[in-house]
Amino acid sequence: MILSLILALAAAYIAWNAIRLELNVRKARALDVHIVRIPFDVNNNVWVIVQPLVWKLLARVLPNIPWTAYPDVVRFSHRNWYFQEKSSTALRFGRVWALVSPGNVHLQVSDPDVIRDMCSRWRDFSRPVRIYKMLAVYGPSVVTVGLQDWPRHRKAVATTFNESINQFVWDESLRQALSMVQYWTSTPNDGIPDMEEDVRSLSLNVLAATAFREPYAFRGSTQLIKDADEGDKVNNTRTYRDALRVVNKHAILLMLIPYRYLASPIPIIPRALARIGRAAVALRGFLTSMVAEEMQALNRGEDGSGGLMTHLVRSALDQETAHRIGFADEVKTASKKGLLSFDEILGNVFLINFAGHDTTAVTLSFAMMLLAARPDVQQWLHEEIVTVSEGKPVTDWDYHDLFPKLHRCRAVFLETLRLYAPIIGLPKLSSDKAQTLHVPGRDNSPLVIPPGSEIYPLILCVQTDPKYWPDEPFAWKPSRWITVTSEGDGLFVPEQGSYLPWADGPQGCPGKKFSQVEAVAVLAGLFRRHRVRPVPGPGETEEQARKRAQDCADDVNYDLLLRMNHADGVRLQVVEMDG
Repeated sequence: MILSLILALAAAYIAWNAIRLELNVRKARALDVHIVRIPFDVNNNVWVIVQPLVWKLLARVLPNIPWTAYPDVVRFSHRNWYFQEKSSTALRFGRVWALVSPGNVHLQVSDPDVIRDMCSRWRDFSRPVRIYKMLAVYGPSVVTVGLQDWPRHRKAVATTFNESINQFVWDESLRQALSMVQYWTSTPNDGIPDMEEDVRSLSLNVLAATAFREPYAFRGSTQLIKDADEGDKVNNTRTYRDALRVVNKHAILLMLIPYRYLASPIPIIPRALARIGRAAVALRGFLTSMVAEEMQALNRGEDGSGGLMTHLVRSALDQETAHRIGFADEVKTASKKGLLSFDEILGNVFLINFAGHDTTAVTLSFAMMLLAARPDVQQWLHEEIVTVSEGKPVTDWDYHDLFPKLHRCRAVFLETLRLYAPIIGLPKLSSDKAQTLHVPGRDNSPLVIPPGSEIYPLILCVQTDPKYWPDEPFAWKPSRWITVTSEGDGLFVPEQGSYLPWADGPQGCPGKKFSQVEAVAVLAGLFRRHRVRPVPGPGETEEQARKRAQDCADDVNYDLLLRMNHADGVRLQVVEMDG
């Protein structure tokens, strides 16, 4: 009886999804674009959990089957299809096509002109708040609010990123890079124990020092593991950095389960989850104290810490908020329209922490692995660094003098983002009115987008399109970014809309230069005197080891960000560079 009921429910579920799929296919046909059907929405929570198991089963049943041998219905049900397909979808389906599931019609766009038009019309094509809501761990932020609230959030956040902040990012990144190199060169001959964790630690320290003027000494993975508790590398939340490390490490969990539930004194909550909840509570407490200190310094006429928090608080905090957190009597300015609430400040602080730390750390991890596979690019970097630094010690490197000259370091970062962008899609939602887009090749017939449609500008597709990247578009070639003129080397400027790691238009990432300054400083500090090599395995040649490092960079998975599946499977070693 029970088995019959289960089978009946399963059959009903399958039938219902089949009906919804066909209804969505009919909607897509009205757009007159190519249609690809898939049985499950790739962002469906159940499918997100189940699909890795399905692909493992397929790999076991059908070993050595290349990606392109699978039919489209299978390939486009995989969450990694963006990375695997790259620009092939534009060649096969056109610049605009529809991925249709029982859940929705997802319009895919890979034409730079169309993407640029959409990004500039941010009121017509806004961020789908429903998708980004999970980032509101501590409160609303610039990416989780609707159109009505977005301008005031954007104004407050944008003021926090300026040249004084970039100067500090430069200095702190160099300091952390030197410490990381010292740690790496002291590791045994079998290589760096955990390169990804070390890069993440460096980026976290840069963010803590820059945003909140909380400087910390670099600690490598072997040092962090001393704090381990039941296999978790970090369990200490006595400081802001420790709490932030735990929260960033388990951000996806905290986006799915409110931290107040994890931190509740219910005996059934596992210790590991309770520890994450307590870290989130502790981080909120640290941030609250920092906001209070900044506001009190403002009232006393002092400069405050001078970090990102200072600029955010001074541009956002109002009288009502000050009263709420307990020091309204000290605030002399009247409440002003357009400022942020306390929860909104915390929401944006969390976003800056998450976006500013994880995305840069992930990209630098990819860059390290790719450079390990390419000693020629390391030598190319080294030559520029030695030339522009003129033999000065790193401690004397001036941001305003050196950063604009380190084109090759920036080229490595930009090229890594081109092929391995941590964020591989920029979902948009059309407004409550029908919108038109002019798509090349449609015989002057505009594409009419129904209200509330989901549109996905495909980052990796346009960033590997041979039309805009003709020189081996799938190859990692930092040299493509260098232009040679009579005045010296410069940086290639891609066609607008064909390079989108920081998005584009008014809703583009305000931390774009922040991340570039950090990455360039780290690469320059490392490759001034050292090189990175993969440690060969038993019976493995140097060339084979380098090939394994490249394969490791190409073996990825997309959860919230694009990451290497098995970065720990390739041990890297840092050695002194000849010459």
